[in-house]
Amino acid sequence: MHHQRTTGLTATQFATLLTALTNQLIWGKPGGRPPALTPAQALKTTLLYHRHNLTEELLAEIFTVSQPTISRTINTIEKALAKVFKPLEQPLKMSLDVPGSLVVDGTLVPTWNWRSVGKTNFSGKHKRTGFNHQVICTLDGRLLVITDPLPGARHDAHAFTA
Repeated sequence: MHHQRTTGLTATQFATLLTALTNQLIWGKPGGRPPALTPAQALKTTLLYHRHNLTEELLAEIFTVSQPTISRTINTIEKALAKVFKPLEQPLKMSLDVPGSLVVDGTLVPTWNWRSVGKTNFSGKHKRTGFNHQVICTLDGRLLVITDPLPGARHDAHAFTA
């Protein structure tokens, strides 16, 4: 399988991630009906969904399963990946011990237009809904921190102080 083109991972990286995932996840219920997708297909489906922004309907067509199966699979794999990557999370330090200057900038991560939420996530600057994240990196582009999301209606200056 050519994982590099579709998932952005080399075959070794994909295999390592799959091994870590299967250690964190019980795939299929004992004595129950076998899952429609293998763990490798489930991981690839989730990575395709996030990397290429494919719809669940298209992924269902590609893997010849139903859209609800794809939805359940992506939710299951996302939760398992969160557990796998939890030990790698590092808390945000108030003083970053990095020599030189840092670049701090805010970015809006677009989300669905949830009318029921009101205008808390609507960014007047970008004219769309989303979450505001602050990104901190070095001058050479090495990413240091991406902050937790704030409502998109919040200005970058407020997000920085928060």
